[in-house]
Amino acid sequence: MKAIKILSIVALLFVLSCNDDEFLKEKPKSIYTILNAFDKSSQVEAQLTMCYIRLYGYYGQSTNGWTTIYEFKSNGTDVLDVPYWRHGGTGGFSNFSTWSTTSSFVETVWNEMYQVVSYANLTLLGTNMENISWGSEEYRTRLIAEARFFRGYSYLRLAEIFGGVPIVEEFDEELRFDYVRSTREQTYQFAIDDLLYAYENLPDYPQEDGRVAKGAAGHILAEAYLSMGVETGDNSNYTNAINYAKATISLHPLMTSRFGVRANPNDNSSNRGVATYLPDGNVFGDLFYPGNYDYSIGNTEAVWTLQTPTYEQSDETGGQTSREPFILGPVLRDISWKPEYVEPGSAAGPWKAVSEEYNTATFPAYMGGFGISEAKATQYAYFDVWKDPTDIRYQENVTVRTMYKCTDPDHSMYGKEVPLSMIDPNPNVFSKYAPIFSKITPLDEWSYRSTDNLHFGYNHDNYGIRSAETYLLLAEAYLRSDQTGLAAEAINRVRGRAQCTTMYSAGDIDINSILDERIRECLFEEGRWFTLLRMEPEVWKQRIYDHSMFIADYPNYSLPITWELWPIPQNVIELNTDAEFPQNSGWE
Repeated sequence: MKAIKILSIVALLFVLSCNDDEFLKEKPKSIYTILNAFDKSSQVEAQLTMCYIRLYGYYGQSTNGWTTIYEFKSNGTDVLDVPYWRHGGTGGFSNFSTWSTTSSFVETVWNEMYQVVSYANLTLLGTNMENISWGSEEYRTRLIAEARFFRGYSYLRLAEIFGGVPIVEEFDEELRFDYVRSTREQTYQFAIDDLLYAYENLPDYPQEDGRVAKGAAGHILAEAYLSMGVETGDNSNYTNAINYAKATISLHPLMTSRFGVRANPNDNSSNRGVATYLPDGNVFGDLFYPGNYDYSIGNTEAVWTLQTPTYEQSDETGGQTSREPFILGPVLRDISWKPEYVEPGSAAGPWKAVSEEYNTATFPAYMGGFGISEAKATQYAYFDVWKDPTDIRYQENVTVRTMYKCTDPDHSMYGKEVPLSMIDPNPNVFSKYAPIFSKITPLDEWSYRSTDNLHFGYNHDNYGIRSAETYLLLAEAYLRSDQTGLAAEAINRVRGRAQCTTMYSAGDIDINSILDERIRECLFEEGRWFTLLRMEPEVWKQRIYDHSMFIADYPNYSLPITWELWPIPQNVIELNTDAEFPQNSGWE
């Protein structure tokens, strides 16, 4: 954690942009317009900072404390869903009979991406103001490149989710009601053009932690070219995807040995009684400890890190910390023993009674968090996809915890880890049980403070991009260009770092192999809907049929997926009174 973050307190943005003495001497303008609103470069950069802030909320924590990644980016896919027990068995996100053109999450994703576009366009407008002194042309060019990165990123996401959308290149002061949808191909191309400019003009490496650099543009370009290739059938796009993925990887090689705050055997410090040095740790776990996320500390894999406010800044903003342990934590208090393991005088479940020893501990570290499970990974993502017993990404009590200590002092298992074989397998009970992963929930108390809330209070940054994911984009591009041997080589670089004993051969690779590896490597990091919707519909639909929590019994389920893109929000169509704005197929 740094004392100063690029993503600090939103309320201070205006102050930070007007914090010199000259501000007090200025004669206020009687009427502000877009043409006279900017006087200083800092005011322009404040608009760019808002792009970072909006995407920080999208990848990690939003300002109201709830994470959008679970509600909007992955829920209903093959990796995540709303637990069916929360809503009487019908509330799963993959119960698509509940989706409509007026669903709030549809409108939220649309608005969030266009909000980033708006701030990017404001930034670009400001960089063209002749009255502003920039200090250097290099500084101005970098701001332009960052703004075009964010605009290109947003249009790529809009095209993946909604297909062709209106392309807005300028900031409009007046309301418009005549927007026209571009084609999906045109939207992809607009995103690519912006990202190409960003790639050519961004520095090779982040000049400040949290900022995007060339590698981020290269990674998103690889994804955009993959999307364009699937959309158009033009294989030259896959060649471009290969080239930009390789360029990003060359800038950001994988971390292959232990590093950072918990990897130094000579560090004798401790926190909350837990030693800082973690002798049983591994390199994958090291990637997710607070203090280890940034390129500047030697984490070459960090292509783009989204900065979280420090503890002090979080306190000032009302405790804006990660809610992931809370939202994804198992509801252990509702778990019961199998009847044969209930003992006289003990509670009905391993965690239905909690001793003073555990009640004064930080619950996420010991028990997963006593969470409310607003979201839950699928059985496939939590258990079934992990086939290699040596995979360090699923190493018990290092990078994952699948068993929790019994907290009932009146039971003979007290203080011992309870295996799944002792838990009531009734689906309505067991669905509240879940492993926790160290990338979102600490497995010991080292990362916490004594004042942290028991449910959450874990401050950590988030990865916008890691080069491990870039390798998987590279594997997909090779696969789609019929270079299966090279696809296997790319995916095996990721599996090799994970110390897997089994590797892929050219004959083993298909699109599902890559999608499975994305779960193992990028679970809770990637926006799964973005990944799936750039695939062929028959691929992503089958993934949901096979693995999603609510409809895993397809074809017995009576409402199969009849659409290929998310619906355009109905209010967008209704407000666009001066031009035709067609709805996506399947939602009319």
